[in-house]
Amino acid sequence: MPAARHLALVNASVHASTGAPPASAVLIAGDRVVAVGSNPEIRRRAPAGTSVVDLAGRAVLPAVTDSHTHYHRAAQLQAHFLDFTALAPRALDDVLRLVAERARDQPDASWIQGDNLSADSLREGQLPTRADLDGVCADRPVILRTVGKHGIAANSVALAAAGITGATSDPPGGRIERDAAGRPNGILHETAKLRLDATRADTVVPPLDVDSRLDALEAAIERLSRNGIAEIHEIVQSPDEMGDYQRLREQGRLRARVVFYVRVVEGQTTLGELSRVGLRSGFGDDWLRLGGVKVSIDGSCTLHNAAVYGGYRDQPDNSGLVRIEAADLDALVAGAARGGLQVAVHAIGQRALDMALTAIQAAAAVPGSRQLRHRVEHAHLAPRPGQLERLRALDVVVSTQPAFLWANGDSWPAMFGVEDAERTVPIASLLALGIPTQINTDFPNAPLDPLRNMRAAVERRTRNGAVLGASEAISVAQAWKLATEGSAFGAFEEHRRGRLDAGYLADLVVLSTDPLSSGTFDGAAVEATIVGGRCAWASDALEGLEESTADSFSG
Repeated sequence: MPAARHLALVNASVHASTGAPPASAVLIAGDRVVAVGSNPEIRRRAPAGTSVVDLAGRAVLPAVTDSHTHYHRAAQLQAHFLDFTALAPRALDDVLRLVAERARDQPDASWIQGDNLSADSLREGQLPTRADLDGVCADRPVILRTVGKHGIAANSVALAAAGITGATSDPPGGRIERDAAGRPNGILHETAKLRLDATRADTVVPPLDVDSRLDALEAAIERLSRNGIAEIHEIVQSPDEMGDYQRLREQGRLRARVVFYVRVVEGQTTLGELSRVGLRSGFGDDWLRLGGVKVSIDGSCTLHNAAVYGGYRDQPDNSGLVRIEAADLDALVAGAARGGLQVAVHAIGQRALDMALTAIQAAAAVPGSRQLRHRVEHAHLAPRPGQLERLRALDVVVSTQPAFLWANGDSWPAMFGVEDAERTVPIASLLALGIPTQINTDFPNAPLDPLRNMRAAVERRTRNGAVLGASEAISVAQAWKLATEGSAFGAFEEHRRGRLDAGYLADLVVLSTDPLSSGTFDGAAVEATIVGGRCAWASDALEGLEESTADSFSG
């Protein structure tokens, strides 16, 4: 076996872990950290032939793990569909113009599709109806998915293709909006997407071919590296998604680690199928690994579909949607625990959070269940009395997204009242109780920008600049820890990732400035990302770093 290549990064501000005093250099052999220390110490320990890169005072920190993403879907969106996050329409007319332009520019496209449309971002505060969409494209199906795919705006051709008519009943956990005559108006909430949900096995939405998917995914993975992200926790809904990451790895094109959480409700793989072949949390290796399973209880706040108690302040008769019955949820969590599978439960509203905690508590009777570190995804509405204490007592990991404060926080006072809006995304309270917490972006539901995400946890500023709940703010060092060590703990990786200690995987990021020492993200920018000792991306200023580790990422 050939000797491991060595890389020394010197003249830097190196943070092996948050809270540790900064060092000035780090030595890497192969895919592992060998030592962190002073410049003379690392130069002395570096064997002959070591590539030495002078970082000229830049900061070196553990690379970020984005521990909740829908990255495969986002990759296809950015390459093939209308991306309303990037296009940023401000009114219904903007949306309709973009649809008309896409239909004109792609006359051979069988479907017109878009993603990440938010009614909150539009002046009218509403999604386009079938009549609106028919007015600009009536000859082929149009489907525009909302942020998080919690809803769809569809034209008449799309509704007809899916068989959605006035006689179609609202499915459990879903709602079909209707006009005065009772006909579907084209806006479908949660499970009411029915066969227009591209992830369902019986969907009528045509799939992309494998080469188109792989090219889009590879381009998107480079964006991970540009943002200092070495690993993602990926919510997968179809076998193609997991298979595409494997294909990239086989071709030496995978430059980020992936931990999979398989959606076993509203996806194409069931819990029974995973259990029958004996797949358990941890199956795989350091590049591709099964984390567990995912199930969603409620919908999103943006469509007033999160399951709350007593209704919304601006919609008092609406208490949200529940997508899975409590008995079914209890059985699923217990069944996953029996199969050795960690469960990540989507629960945004307080009513959904209580359902999640009750299911996890019931499953605690299954031997080994508590050791699986079950996760609650989101849980960002103001907690009811006792809910945080229940989280702590059950050893539940909270996976939350401070960037939602920036993206959606301006609408929350009207939805929940000012006092409850101030208590959203209660990270300081979680940490005060010792609740294991990780922060992530839920990309593409918030921007793929870990520095913005962490800044939101520190500053708690909304898009319009308001500070929402200053008492729940945390420090820069705490934010970085939750995006690194916190995420590693949530995936049972705390002994090999999330720090730069000797023996840990050499996943690190080089920043232009040192936010942990300065206590601010001002001026900080990603200049390089190293994954497993190899440079996944470097700015022009650090070309030498990329040249020093230019071999294949075949894993």
